[in-house]
Amino acid sequence: METLLQLNSTANTCSFALLWNESTIDSQRPILYVCIMASFTHAMFWLQIICCSALRQKTMQWIYAYLITDILLLMRFFFLFIVHTTSTDCQPNESWYLFISYFEAIFDNYLNILGVYILLALNICRYAQIARNRNVYVTHVRLLVAAHFGIYFIPLILLIIQISVGWAKLDAHGGEICDLRYTHIYVQVFNVLIAFVFPLSCNVIVIYASVRHIHLVSHLRQGRHHVSAREKYHRSLVIQFLVFYTIWMLLWSPNIIVYQLQNKNGKIISICQLLNFIEIVLDPIIIAALDARFQYAWNNVWKFMKRKYRLKSNRNHRQIEPFVAKIIVRTTRHQQVSIL
Repeated sequence: METLLQLNSTANTCSFALLWNESTIDSQRPILYVCIMASFTHAMFWLQIICCSALRQKTMQWIYAYLITDILLLMRFFFLFIVHTTSTDCQPNESWYLFISYFEAIFDNYLNILGVYILLALNICRYAQIARNRNVYVTHVRLLVAAHFGIYFIPLILLIIQISVGWAKLDAHGGEICDLRYTHIYVQVFNVLIAFVFPLSCNVIVIYASVRHIHLVSHLRQGRHHVSAREKYHRSLVIQFLVFYTIWMLLWSPNIIVYQLQNKNGKIISICQLLNFIEIVLDPIIIAALDARFQYAWNNVWKFMKRKYRLKSNRNHRQIEPFVAKIIVRTTRHQQVSIL
């Protein structure tokens, strides 16, 4: 296998230095602050799921899978930031250096591709629910399992093949972020098609089909004054996905496109990564705000807290009342004795 790293063999330089330089650390520091905020929002979101059993449903598996990719991206960033800011070895182990370099160069793009196709799978399942009136999470369990395996393994296999045959090479420089360089423009075009154009086009088609179906159903029932609960629910599903996907397009997609470019600017990469992690901060907030199941869970929690507060206040009131009654009785007896 062709050597992917061109090492500096001079005695005065560090061939395998993992420590980032000051400019790289400065460019990554805003992302660190955003990641800390994202950790808080995700912790609050998953705390709801742990406490509320009603939110642990099969129909939400794609949403949770998508949010797990967010968590893995956060873990990736924290891990790499710690390694690149605390490593002091001028000549670390070559295997460790290669692992960190490939992990940094590949894992971000891999998780972003996962997120794109998980959203596509979610959209297709919702279309089946709207247009076919089928709960695919019950009727097509094997197909869902196959979809999960395909989404998780096919992008990774494609990346490994591109590196193995020499279409993508590791670009590692001391003090800077590691990346992949593609040897042919055709590989870049293929990656853009697979990672962005194809899933985006499929999502647009599925959303259009869902909107068209809802419009046709509402047109056929134009004479009715009453809108069924199912129609309202289907409309809410489409609106939820449109809002979420629009925000995703604005904040997440630039990072996917920039990753495939040959001549990358460090500032542009940092800005696109920052937008990516801002999206990660907003993901649990948007999902919880748009999904009625979370609103229902919040209402139950609020009612539970009010009930507990009332019970506690009533208990305290009952503890005070007997003491006051005793004082009244003793005062009455004293008055009777004095009269006699």
